[in-house]
Amino acid sequence: MNYTTKQLIDRIEHFAVSDWDISNQILYCMCQQYPSNKDSQSILAKTLIIGRTYAASIERRKVKNSIDDAQPVAEIINDDFYVNNVVPIFQNLDLDQYINEIKSWGDVPLLSLDDEQIIKVLTLHKVLSGAFERETGLQKRSFASKYLHFHLPNIYFIYDSRAYAALNLVLKEVEPRGKRIVNTEQADQEYASFFMKCLRVLDYYKAVDENLPITPRQLDNLLIEIANHSLRNNK
Repeated sequence: MNYTTKQLIDRIEHFAVSDWDISNQILYCMCQQYPSNKDSQSILAKTLIIGRTYAASIERRKVKNSIDDAQPVAEIINDDFYVNNVVPIFQNLDLDQYINEIKSWGDVPLLSLDDEQIIKVLTLHKVLSGAFERETGLQKRSFASKYLHFHLPNIYFIYDSRAYAALNLVLKEVEPRGKRIVNTEQADQEYASFFMKCLRVLDYYKAVDENLPITPRQLDNLLIEIANHSLRNNK
C-alpha cells in the first residue's frame, strides 16, 4: 500500500516486528555472549560482523601512519588492518567501564534519563567515534552508534544519513512536546542532535498513548521504512 509518511508514523506498532528480527537478534546475542571490548577475538568478531551487516565497515578508509601521512586501507592487508589498527583502538578506550556504568542504571526508560545520564551516553558515543576519527581521519559516528546499540539496545539510537533524513520528515508530521537540548563539548554534535530528536519522537508517542512502548529498534525500523518509502515514491 502507498502509505503517507503520517500513516507510517501512526502504524508504529507494525514495526514491532521486522523481517530482519532474527538477523538483529543474532547480533544482540553475540554482544551478550562476548561483551568484552578488551579481548581481541571478541573485538574482531563484533566490529567485522556489525560493520558489514550494517554497511558501516571500517575498512576502505584512510589509516593515519603519521601526522603528515595517510595510507588508503585498500593498500593494506585487511586482516592486518583489523588486528593492528582496530583492536588497539578498543583496547585503549576502556569501553567496558563506560558500558557497565550505563548498564548499572537498570531498565530506566529513555525519557527518564536526566541530563547527566544523557551526557554520559553521548560522551561514550564520541569516545568511540572520536578514536576512529583520529585513527582513520574520517567520521565514524554511524559505526559507533550501531556498535553501541547492540551492546546497549535500549539506550542508543542507530544513526545514519537515511535515518536522520527520515527523522526530520517525522518531526515535520508530528507535534512533539518540547524536549530539552543537551549541548556539551563531550558529544558529537550531529549525533547529539539526532539523539535528542529521537527522544522528542518518543515523547510524541508517549503523549499519544502512554502505554505504547517504543524502543530504539522500533523507531529505527520506522525510520528505515520511511526512507525506503521515499525512495520507492521517487523512482
